[in-house]
Amino acid sequence: MNEFENLLMEFIVYTNTEWDGPPRARHQLSHALAKRFKVTFVAANTIGLPGLKCEKVNGNFELLTPSFPSSFRLRYRMPGLNEAYQLWLYEKLKKHFEGKEVVFICTDFGGYLVGKYFDKFIYMANDDFINNVKVPGWMKAYTTFTQSRLVKTATFNLATAQKLVNDFAEINPKSYELPLGAPEFSKVDITQLSLNREDEKVKVVLLGFIDKKKTPLVLINKILEIENVELHLIGPIKDDFLNHLSKEEKVKAHGVLTGDPLSSKLSEMDVAIAPYYMDDPNTGRTPNKLWQYLATGIPAVITNLPNVRHWEFPEKTVYKANNDDEFVSFIKQAYKDNTIELMKERISIAANNSWSKRVDQLLAYIKELY
Repeated sequence: MNEFENLLMEFIVYTNTEWDGPPRARHQLSHALAKRFKVTFVAANTIGLPGLKCEKVNGNFELLTPSFPSSFRLRYRMPGLNEAYQLWLYEKLKKHFEGKEVVFICTDFGGYLVGKYFDKFIYMANDDFINNVKVPGWMKAYTTFTQSRLVKTATFNLATAQKLVNDFAEINPKSYELPLGAPEFSKVDITQLSLNREDEKVKVVLLGFIDKKKTPLVLINKILEIENVELHLIGPIKDDFLNHLSKEEKVKAHGVLTGDPLSSKLSEMDVAIAPYYMDDPNTGRTPNKLWQYLATGIPAVITNLPNVRHWEFPEKTVYKANNDDEFVSFIKQAYKDNTIELMKERISIAANNSWSKRVDQLLAYIKELY
């Protein structure tokens, strides 16, 4: 695909995401793209007079941070304000990239005016943004309108969950699944893998944005009842989550970790978990953390959400639980089953589903549909 890649000069990844914080799908895709193309990541706006701050992340990677007189969380949900922001910013971006061949990837479900400035663009969704947050009815109706317009006018749509693909295809048949990908941790050495069982503790790790709304407390407390368990939390912890844990002395919080510090900490763990409420209103949810777990070789126990039921994994690499009791049982089983060979197999699964592989899928869609 080298000749084709040479024709794609640059990518714009337009988001409503703050740059600083745990990496999300749009960060990870952008970094993978930047290994082969020039990439500009447009972050969520800060509050201030209209302006654009430009920074170099590395040789191929540029970060643009707009400023605008409104919080981005309010701005993209407010009719009039949302349009004013887009008309101002898209005009700036159009001039910034004038004369260049660009591929515009929009991950902002409110950014529906992009087609007025960029003829060819991709809408990419990694969540059911419409139903994931409780907002007033009129606000939900507005965001439903903006996303529907985006889906309809996009050259094609990508979603990380099959449920979203099916929904989008009813509006635009050019809608495809692009699952989340695994990171390529530089310090994971398969010759140095170990089961870390010297202290006889069962080290269970949960990575992500941790709060009472998304993390099932009842299940977490059942996990803390496992003999010799030690629960490690990596990521921002919101509200008073820790105060609701029955055995807080068995919990260790490590804060936000990324890159090699994250892979090093994960490699010390015995079992990794991705617990969700089975009736989660976010119908587009898939566990991004699963791929980070597999990239370090540790077994993963995940809630068997609707969007992961069609994912198939070799036996004893990933365990899908249908209820709390099964989840706890699988943690014990994963700890017991684990071997160095299974760890190597998980790392291989991650390598075959890396973000670089996802870029290959994206380029194939672009080549076919552009």
